[in-house]
Amino acid sequence: MEQLINLINEISSNDEMETVINAIKKKQKELKAELTLNALKSFEVGDVVLCNARDGVHEATITKINRTTADIEIGKNKYTAPLSILKPMEVAS
Repeated sequence: MEQLINLINEISSNDEMETVINAIKKKQKELKAELTLNALKSFEVGDVVLCNARDGVHEATITKINRTTADIEIGKNKYTAPLSILKPMEVAS
């Protein structure tokens, strides 16, 4: 990782920087797609999961699963959340 940071610090043009940024965005998209696919395989309606929200981690119940999102309930509130931010309860331990 340190070697990568050193290489980034050697970038000397906007074109080079744009190439690096695009490569990072592409890899980020691939990793998120992998998380979503794994979530689709492991979640079912009625599962209790952990939702990693902006204001902390919440326990939620899945009420519907879509292609990339899930409808969830946290308490009496209903939300639509990306599958990539949901984790099975046993992973949290």
